[in-house]
Amino acid sequence: MIEALKAWIKRRRKKKQIAKEVAAAAGLIESIELALNIELYEWQRLYIITGIWQPPEGRRHGRTLAYIVRLLTDRSKPLLIYSISDARAYADNPFTERQYTPVPTFYADGFRRDLQEIYEQLRAAGVPVRELVFKHAETEREYRGKIVGFTWYFRKVIMVT
Repeated sequence: MIEALKAWIKRRRKKKQIAKEVAAAAGLIESIELALNIELYEWQRLYIITGIWQPPEGRRHGRTLAYIVRLLTDRSKPLLIYSISDARAYADNPFTERQYTPVPTFYADGFRRDLQEIYEQLRAAGVPVRELVFKHAETEREYRGKIVGFTWYFRKVIMVT
């Protein structure tokens, strides 16, 4: 009798925990949709919350959008994207099904711009996102006020301000 009661209490707690997680996920999806002013497809919602990747075949179904939102809402550690090669490392590759094929430069550049734009929109709306860093702060401070180049054409010194 006591074992049955313990099992019932455990199931009840688990149901409450699941209900809390579902409510939190629904709130996150709603805030993302409001921030981006769009309505996500059902498969995008599923992917953002659970990581289950089941996009439809073809192009222009929002795969990159879903991937970027999931990348930003995973708040593990900051995304450090200093160069195009860093953007390539994080970018999804829609051009091939093979995992180790390099991402084209034009796609990585567009991915970086989309990532920054979506990050700014989500952050402005108060959606919890991970930190995104595009420049070395130390490098910028180190070069501020120093001569970094000279152009013979314009005959002037280029300084970082």
